[in-house]
This record gives sequence, C-alpha cells and structure tokens, in this order.
Amino acid sequence: MARPRTVEPRNLHVATLGHAIESVIAGDKDMNVGTVADRSGLDEKQIGILIRGQGNPTYETLRKLCRGLGVTVSELQLLAEQRYERLCGRSPQSLDSFRKG
Repeated sequence: MARPRTVEPRNLHVATLGHAIESVIAGDKDMNVGTVADRSGLDEKQIGILIRGQGNPTYETLRKLCRGLGVTVSELQLLAEQRYERLCGRSPQSLDSFRKG
C-alpha cells in the first residue's frame, strides 16, 4: 500500500501520472522503485518525484520510465487519463479545447 502523501502534487495531471506509475509497480509483485530505476537508467529519487506528482518529465524521461515499467508510453498515458476521468468525470483535454488552442 502506498504511503500517504506529505507534499501536494504540481497539478492533477501529473498527480494522475504518478498514480499510474504506482499502479503499474503495484501490479507486479517483483517490481519496486529500485527495479524500475535499474531497468530504466533513471535515479530512484527522480522516479519518486514523478510518483508524488512533483515532476514534469520530458518525453525522453517518460520513454525511459516506461522501459523500466515494462509498458509503453501510450499504456501509461491511458492509465493516467482513466484515473483523471474517474476523478473529474471528463477527459483531460477534449478535442474541442485542443482545437481552440
């Protein structure tokens, strides 16, 4: 079970990304932050920052993280978007708001 948060996430989008990362790790009994760090080449501290919703990862960081998690960027994004929809009742960015720019 995850520890209670002691810091606030940057925003709801990165918070749901952190939850998605935690969900993937929790879904594999042999996976933890250390094994993800080893597989991804990222530092454990950096992964912890992302899990807590404090980071703003680049695409390259996401790719490395997903390699360590054993999922694609698309799969991780889908988990984060599903969590966001459960919390807010809508998708993170509808097509209409994207077009309005």
